[in-house]
Amino acid sequence: DEVFIFNSSIRYYLICKFAGIKRIAQYPLFKKKGQHIVNTAKIFTENELGKIVSTQPKIYVNEKRISNAKKNMSLEHTRVVLGISASGITKRWDVKNFIKLIKKINEKHPSKFYLAAGKNDQQLIDEILNSNIGSNCISLNNLKINEMLPIIVNCNLYCGNDTGFMHISAALNLKTVALFMDSPVLAYGKYSKNINVITP
Repeated sequence: DEVFIFNSSIRYYLICKFAGIKRIAQYPLFKKKGQHIVNTAKIFTENELGKIVSTQPKIYVNEKRISNAKKNMSLEHTRVVLGISASGITKRWDVKNFIKLIKKINEKHPSKFYLAAGKNDQQLIDEILNSNIGSNCISLNNLKINEMLPIIVNCNLYCGNDTGFMHISAALNLKTVALFMDSPVLAYGKYSKNINVITP
């Protein structure tokens, strides 16, 4: 009966019309230029709902799953999610830099590092796992997202590239240190109080 389209494209509007949807709320047609990914959505949603909405995301994870994941984690170590993946090479901090960083962190705070990366990032994962700090690292790439969430929520910090795992970590209320290479910081790094941005 009702649809909200967070986009200015006419094709989404036409699809909804042809589907017989009675009420279509959408960004102004043909006005994509200058739209801020977060602020535009916030203003649009507030106008449609008639109330103030927060840009602070929240992902809820079942408490029992959190507790079960915690049993398999080393609680005497600092637990860090390392976001080594990225959607492109220009958005990714070099894996050798991550290896240097985790060595330094581990010298000051004995830590376990949870490698957040996708199936296509096996080479990056292997490079870290085969390094002389690799025994302190656990890869999450063979898990489904819903299996990763209870592990991530039990960590103390996210450090890594501007990637989906950074946004997930922030939504799980982890403090995140987000490395922005060539991503637009204002669009993707300023909507959450949990995201602390570092740019080159």
